[in-house]
Order: sequence, then C-alpha cells, then structure tokens
Amino acid sequence: MGELIDVGGDAAALDASFSLVCFVVSGLALGLFALFQTEQKNNDDDDSSPGGGLMQPIS
Repeated sequence: MGELIDVGGDAAALDASFSLVCFVVSGLALGLFALFQTEQKNNDDDDSSPGGGLMQPIS
C-alpha cells in the first residue's frame, strides 16, 4: 500500500523528551509558587475593611 518514511528519528524523540522535561519543570515551579504565597489580608469583601469592596451587603 504505502511505505512509512521516518523523517525525524532521534530528533523527534529528543524533542518529545525536552517537552516532557519542560512540562515537569514548569509544573514544579507553579506548585512551589502556589505553596510559598503569603496570605493576603484584604479579600475585597465587606467583612475586613469598612471602606466597602466588591461585595456590598443588601439592606
């Protein structure tokens, strides 16, 4: 029917492993960033600051 011609060979495997390494490193970096975030005190609700915020109570 047809012949399969492998045009990348080792270069395609190297590219795939590089993509996997980049994916893992970026995931670890994002995880570390999320773990070491400081808690923000003002959450823009009306409970923490009397100046108002995004959520206003309905009276």
